[in-house]
Amino acid sequence: MAERCEDLPDECWELIFNRLDHHSQFEALSLVCRRFLSITDRLRTCLTILYPTIHVHGTLSKLFNRFHRVKTIDLSRFHGEIDRVVLEIAGSGLNLEALDVSGSHCLAMEGLNRLGLNMKSLKVFNCAGLWRFCDSELLAIANSMPWVEELDISYPRNVFDLHREFENLSPDKANITDEGIRVLSSKLRGLRKINISGNEFLTDRSIDALCSNCVLLEEIVVQDCPLITHHSIGSLIRNSPNLGSVKVNGLRLFGSSVDLPVSGSFGYARALSCIVMHNSFVSDEFLSMLVKSDIPLKRFSLDGCFGFTFSGLSLLLQTYQYLEYFSLVGVDFLTDDHMSHLSNYLSTSIAVKLGFCSGLTHLTFAVLVKNCPLLEDIDMGRTNLGVGECNVDAVENPRIRSLKLVKNVNLTNECLGKLASMCPGLQLLDVSYCLGIDEEGILSFLRSGSKIRQLQINGCWGIKNIGTSFELPELEVLQAAKSGINDKALATIGARCRMLQNLNLKGCLGVTAGGLKEILTNCRRLREINLTSCVNVSMEDLVRLVFSRPSLRKVVPPNVSFATENQGKIFLRHGCLLGV
Repeated sequence: MAERCEDLPDECWELIFNRLDHHSQFEALSLVCRRFLSITDRLRTCLTILYPTIHVHGTLSKLFNRFHRVKTIDLSRFHGEIDRVVLEIAGSGLNLEALDVSGSHCLAMEGLNRLGLNMKSLKVFNCAGLWRFCDSELLAIANSMPWVEELDISYPRNVFDLHREFENLSPDKANITDEGIRVLSSKLRGLRKINISGNEFLTDRSIDALCSNCVLLEEIVVQDCPLITHHSIGSLIRNSPNLGSVKVNGLRLFGSSVDLPVSGSFGYARALSCIVMHNSFVSDEFLSMLVKSDIPLKRFSLDGCFGFTFSGLSLLLQTYQYLEYFSLVGVDFLTDDHMSHLSNYLSTSIAVKLGFCSGLTHLTFAVLVKNCPLLEDIDMGRTNLGVGECNVDAVENPRIRSLKLVKNVNLTNECLGKLASMCPGLQLLDVSYCLGIDEEGILSFLRSGSKIRQLQINGCWGIKNIGTSFELPELEVLQAAKSGINDKALATIGARCRMLQNLNLKGCLGVTAGGLKEILTNCRRLREINLTSCVNVSMEDLVRLVFSRPSLRKVVPPNVSFATENQGKIFLRHGCLLGV
């Protein structure tokens, strides 16, 4: 006799629950019984905190006691006092491995010191985009958490209060400087990954310090740092034997080893598998030297780069025929004939990105589908799909999961239908701002794509409905901002897309409270909805609708200025954040 489900040990249930796609699905399971609640609580390893719940005494402590296996906490969208939350995290007893405080106002020294004393398991620290981030904060991180292995200090805003004599601060006091990086690198000897992008006062001295002190460095991102040159990048590559990933922009990469230390350095880079270059001058000579270096390259990007030719590119791909990720965004000279040739060398590629290549049409799409059997992700946004007759061989590639075709203004219903027949396993489709398609075109894709989980039709005024005559049982995310979606469409979506979790209706003028009632009644898993500029929905309507759907966790109202503080508190007590 088969063993009853309720007699299964917790370990079996954990194995089953862990096969779910996302921890957000644990919520429904936790409502089944106390045992499932306990199991899902133990399985949650990531926690995102959005609202200042610490105003209720002990709330965060109870949360940490409940999810005691949490390894990652995300505070990047937190709206309260970050200092108090960091202090509570430091005293929580969690074995935290990653903390994200990006976008916060500043780092509190007391919180950093407490983290350093109590959380020696913390290896990943993201403090990108802080409103104030200078050498003093950098040194506090170095002194309190010298064991950090991954650090993001990119794009600090450094917005100071003018009333606190900001005018009298010198650049070395109001920004991250070479000296700060020198001290940081001397203390974080185990650093493996760092992002210093957007720190405009850093020079080659910072790269030299990282190169000398952080011998385990595996990944560096250096973008929008105008004082850092190719000389220090070359030195870094040459002297960092563990370096596996380099992401840079704005360099002038010539060919001669005299002109370009980077070229002569690749021979030393035995671990380098990822090179991402943006908006840089790249010569054929440089690509040729890259070929001769014989590095284990798996990911390669020349987005917005110039100076090279088809010959140099072809030589590179002939050598590195095992690339998994290949990106040539904004390369104007590429044609369908070029890509027909290059696709023969991309048989192992999983992702190919060719956005802003105006010389490419649906013919390129067809050869990629045919010649790249492992391909899962195609990005051909802002190309010329649909130009000319759409006569292509409809060869299926069931591995393709993601298709981004944003702003292909010449894309027609007929062409979209033929592309649909090639991708029967598609899960994400983005045709935002493809103004030449309407419901007929999108329906041809959806009929053959019942596995679609994310659909983005932003700016498509011609699309007024989806799923009219068939179910979309897997659809979880619908981005339909400024589209033609109206109340009638919402009723259909509610009836056909019952697994929907995220809905963006920003600027959909035909949406009213009546249509929202239909979708909220049927989509019992809906968690987020954006109603910005939906002028026919009032705050009173919204309050009633939120109370009718307990699953909602975030609602963006039609006009944020109309929402009162009291309404925000009412929503929060209901478990829903009233946000932007």
